[in-house]
Formats: sequence, C-alpha cells, structure tokens
Amino acid sequence: MKKIKANACIVMGIMGIALIAIVLSLGMGHWKSKLLPLILSGLILILGAIELRGEIVEGDKSPTPMREGETSENKESKRILRGYLVTGAWVGGFLVAILLLGFLIAIPLFTLSYMKLHGSTWRGAISLSIFVLGFMYVISEPLAGIKLYRGLLPLYLSELID
Repeated sequence: MKKIKANACIVMGIMGIALIAIVLSLGMGHWKSKLLPLILSGLILILGAIELRGEIVEGDKSPTPMREGETSENKESKRILRGYLVTGAWVGGFLVAILLLGFLIAIPLFTLSYMKLHGSTWRGAISLSIFVLGFMYVISEPLAGIKLYRGLLPLYLSELID
C-alpha cells in the first residue's frame, strides 16, 4: 500500500473546503449570490482532482545525488519550502498588481507572465490571458453584477486627467 504524500493531503483538504463552499452556496437565496462561489469552487474541485491524480500517479521519482551530510528528508523539505516561497511571491505579486492596477490589468498581466516564465509560447500565453480575463469579467460584472476593482493607479490617473 502506498503512503499518502503531504501534498496529496493538502490538495484533499483544499478540495474538502471547496466542497463545503459549494454546499453552503447552494443554500444562498438569490442566484447571483450562488453563481461566483459555485463556479470558483467547481474549478477548484476540478483542478484539485487533476493535481491529486498527478500526485497519485507520479509515484517515487529516482533520487538525485545528495551532498555529504544531507538527508533525503532535509533535501525534500528544502525543495517544498522553496516551492511555497515561490508560490507565495507569485500570489503576493498578483495582490499588489490588483491593488495598484486593478483586476482588468492584473489578471492578463499575471497570466501572461506566469505562462511565459513557465515555458508557454507567446500565442498560448496571450490566448489564455485573454480567455481568463474575459471569463472573469463575464462572470463578475454582467452575470453577478459585481464591479471589479479598477486599481489605485488608474483611479489616480483618471483624477489627474479630469
């Protein structure tokens, strides 16, 4: 029997939270209130299932050579910590971009830069950036009636122009 990895447990926990969010959002009164949590929680469940499948199918990779005095647990924990720090930097950068530039600029900027830095083609990165921005705009503003935050810099520039 395979041992369940810590990453798989984290993914299952996130999927559990998404499932709870779906159940709670179904109890909301108005359909506009239900729409955003249902869509986002559904996407989280789908992506979580894909990640969980990858964790299960991946199995044990061949070990890489270790330095003298370094244990495999120590090396693995350093690798995981570095991954969390990089992910945290991406999320923090995205939040700062939203604050300064607003959602309509930060979403495609984040998607494009993330895709390019992870090896995507320009065509694929630009296409996905446009799709993600369009998707978020449509489910937010016209369907749910939620006006996306426009950012400090665009608001400041619009005041200078007026």
